[in-house]
Amino acid sequence: MSKNNPEINKFLENAKADAQQSGEICDVVAFDDFWTEKYSADDTSFNYRAFLGDAAVFTANNQISYYKELTSYKKGISVIVLPIKRVIRKLVAFLFLPLVAEQNEVNLSAARIVEHLRSYVNKDAESRNQRTKREMEMDQEIRTLKEQIAELTKKVEELSENKQTEK
Repeated sequence: MSKNNPEINKFLENAKADAQQSGEICDVVAFDDFWTEKYSADDTSFNYRAFLGDAAVFTANNQISYYKELTSYKKGISVIVLPIKRVIRKLVAFLFLPLVAEQNEVNLSAARIVEHLRSYVNKDAESRNQRTKREMEMDQEIRTLKEQIAELTKKVEELSENKQTEK
């Protein structure tokens, strides 16, 4: 089901309109808020640090090498096995070198995409931190203003009492 279903949004708007006509208070949650903020139905748990670590590992290790060191675990016949392995590797190199090159290109493209995602996630986290900081500053300003309003209200009441006693 689409979370942007216009029929559900229309239903919620109608419910709010009916509630306003009846004079009742309607606290119907918007459909998008229902899914994303209230119940997180479309969110998977996202681990920021794990993502950044995985992105760094993928970016660092995205290229593969065709050439691997040849080994033989049979000590007596390794003198024969290693040259045969080298010959086989040279004979089939024309098959695997192009495949490895293509795979490295795909891996490099995927690594670039992961880097873009990492930049996007970092930018989003930074902007979220800035919003949180600004919200905290604004909350402090609101508290200060409320205190000033309370003091001014108290002074106004005192002045109005003084004026009434003078009459």
